[in-house]
Amino acid sequence: MNYGLSIRAAQAGDASFASSMIYLSMASLADHLFQQNTDFIEATIAKLFVRDAGRFGCKHAYVAEFENELVGLLVASRGDEINRFNLLTIPHLIAVLGVAQAIGFVYRTFTLPGGKEAEDDEFFISNLGILPSMQGNSFGTKMLVYAEELARANDLMRCSLIVGWHNTQARRLYERIGYRIVETVRDGNENLGYYRMVKVL
Repeated sequence: MNYGLSIRAAQAGDASFASSMIYLSMASLADHLFQQNTDFIEATIAKLFVRDAGRFGCKHAYVAEFENELVGLLVASRGDEINRFNLLTIPHLIAVLGVAQAIGFVYRTFTLPGGKEAEDDEFFISNLGILPSMQGNSFGTKMLVYAEELARANDLMRCSLIVGWHNTQARRLYERIGYRIVETVRDGNENLGYYRMVKVL
C-alpha cells in the first residue's frame, strides 16, 4: 500500500537525505568520479545540492514522503538541458572540491564510456533512489509515474534513463513498466557499463 506517499519539489534542507539517495543511485559511478570514500562523497554532494549545482542541484529534484518520513528521491530534467547542467556544475565543483580535485572529476566525467545520456526530445531521469528499508512497496514505480507526468508537462512523450549492467533489480522494474533497452554501452571497467532505456508515453 502506498496511498500515503506524497511527492514534492526538493528544498535545500533536504540535502543530507538527497545526497545519500544520489550516492545510492550512482553506486560505483560516484566512487569512480569522486575517487573518495562514501562519507566524503555524500558530504560533497550535499554541499553541491544546497548550492543548486547543476546536475547535483535541488532545482530538478523531487522527494517522496511516506508517513512524514523521506523515503525517495527523483532527479530529472529535459534532455536538451543536460549539457547546460553539466557545465553549470563545474564552478561549484571547483568551489567545493578545489581546483585539482574538480579537474580530476571533470576529466573522469568526460572520459566515461558511451555517448549522449539522452536525446533532446526525452525527459531524462538521472537519479532515482529509494531507502533500502522502504524498497518493495512500489514507491519507485510511483516516482517513475510522477516523472512521466513531468515529461508530459514539458510536452515530451519519451522518458529515458541509464541503468548499470549489474543493477538487474532496477532494470527489471523499468522493463516491467514499459522501458526498453535502446543502447548497451560496454567498458573494460564493468562498473561503468550500462544500458540506456527509453519509454514511449
